[in-house]
Amino acid sequence: MPESNWQARPASSKPRSFRGSAVRWGGFAVLTACAGFVSYRLIQLDPRQLVDQASWRLGAAMVAAPVLFAASDKLLASAWSVLAGADGLVASRRTDAIYGRGVLAKYLPGSVFQYASRQIEGASAGLPHGALAKASVLEIALHVPASLTAAGIALALAQVPVLAVLASLGASFVAAKTRNKVLRAGALQFGAFTCFAIAAATIGTALLPGSAALGVFSALFLLSWLAGFLVPVAPGGLGVREAALLALAGSQFPAEPLLACVLALRVASILGDALFGAITLWRASRT
Repeated sequence: MPESNWQARPASSKPRSFRGSAVRWGGFAVLTACAGFVSYRLIQLDPRQLVDQASWRLGAAMVAAPVLFAASDKLLASAWSVLAGADGLVASRRTDAIYGRGVLAKYLPGSVFQYASRQIEGASAGLPHGALAKASVLEIALHVPASLTAAGIALALAQVPVLAVLASLGASFVAAKTRNKVLRAGALQFGAFTCFAIAAATIGTALLPGSAALGVFSALFLLSWLAGFLVPVAPGGLGVREAALLALAGSQFPAEPLLACVLALRVASILGDALFGAITLWRASRT
């Protein structure tokens, strides 16, 4: 009997292609919604209130602070990549893009979409669901000690600057050399929250009185950020962070400059998140 020329055809790629298209279009829809919500939040804040405080110093601060917030997002993305075991398995520009979309998704109502976004996109990049879930839990857990340590360093900077500098250098060394994932991620997160503190000091320099204790203001900003983070129903901590900062700093800084700082920091943080998201998505699109 002659050998049949028929060969088994590979399973149809249509279901897989459909799933891939659905994920891409779903991601595009979520990204569009995120951009809409980010724009809405900025409009709600009414940045025109800062016009009365306009100065070259404030203008420079409003350029520098978003860059610092974007840098903090990059460090947080690197920390997440370490915890998820993505280093060496997934290109850094892809993990940055995954994290960048999550950063934008945190502005959606509920504040949980950032974690769902990373879980779905991380799995599509080949990372195990278990490792991704563990990375999210560890990331959340590390936020508390990392931000509190950065706040402590900000306070110490005015009193014991050498100690603050040594602590920062030590964290940088740990991030570069240690093989322990949790320690390395914690050091990277510390660097991210240090960028937060510097951004707060930058805005404070432009708006607060010259005699203001910028280290104290930066530390209080980090504490208010933590308060906003711990309230899961606040998109991006909106409202909670501002209320916490006003409550914590209200007795130490003049009311009008403090209100201007609160608004400027919120605008700068949103712009920084948008900047990081845009850069990472642009880099990913070039692959």
